[in-house]
Amino acid sequence: MTAVFSVFTVFATLLLLVCGLALLPALLVVGAVVLAFTIAASVLGLVFRLFGWLLLALLAFPLMLLAGGLALAFGVAIVQAALPLLLIVGVVWLIARHHRDSQAPARAS
Repeated sequence: MTAVFSVFTVFATLLLLVCGLALLPALLVVGAVVLAFTIAASVLGLVFRLFGWLLLALLAFPLMLLAGGLALAFGVAIVQAALPLLLIVGVVWLIARHHRDSQAPARAS
């Protein structure tokens, strides 16, 4: 009754060692497969990241500059077309206002 290890404990320990050693090749194969998938996914991620930077540098940035230049050119064209019209409308308004003020009867104070 005062034995340090019971028979069941010794048997369970031996069984664990035997099964663990028997499963070691299978665990090594599973680890190798997981490692291969991890490396493949990392390489694929690196390729996608490089392709994204390349797409950004060669396509998105020049298109952004082109769109900004077109918007600036369109804005300048609109201002160039609208400024003389605004000037003509303002002069006509001033003439009409001056003409209306000059024909108003004088107030008796």
